[in-house]
Amino acid sequence: MSIGKVGQREGEAYKRTPELAKRFVDSLPITEIPEQYVIFKPLADVDIGRDEPKVIVFYANADQLSALVVLANYGRPGNDNVIIPFGAGCQTTCLIPWNEATAQERSRAVVGMTDISARPVIDADLLSFSVPFAMFTEMEDNVAGSFLDKHAWQKVAERLC
Repeated sequence: MSIGKVGQREGEAYKRTPELAKRFVDSLPITEIPEQYVIFKPLADVDIGRDEPKVIVFYANADQLSALVVLANYGRPGNDNVIIPFGAGCQTTCLIPWNEATAQERSRAVVGMTDISARPVIDADLLSFSVPFAMFTEMEDNVAGSFLDKHAWQKVAERLC
């Protein structure tokens, strides 16, 4: 909602006008998910032989997010392999990354949880980083030899301990 309606709940004021709010909603990649269930579980509990992950979601602070963004761009052309779209927390953590994983020729990772309504439910220094599983495996394969072995990252990594 942008401004709300008389007699109903107050609008969130995330879009200036109802028309802009409608255009935003109409632009969302609303998706029919063919699976009966969507399951969230720790990556350590995923059995690749049995499970078919679509999206991996991290919560990351600024240093961790910086590393994930660099690694997402490390083995790919261009500098737009990560996006930060406007949207609700669930849209930027799940809906848009699902669309990137299943409907885009060149999938991208998505930084999320910038939704002001969702911010109170996570730690103040965290954002989400949702990455299509295929892109996650690319990133994993690119760790060796990357900046993660270099002095600059080691200096940053000291702050994470």
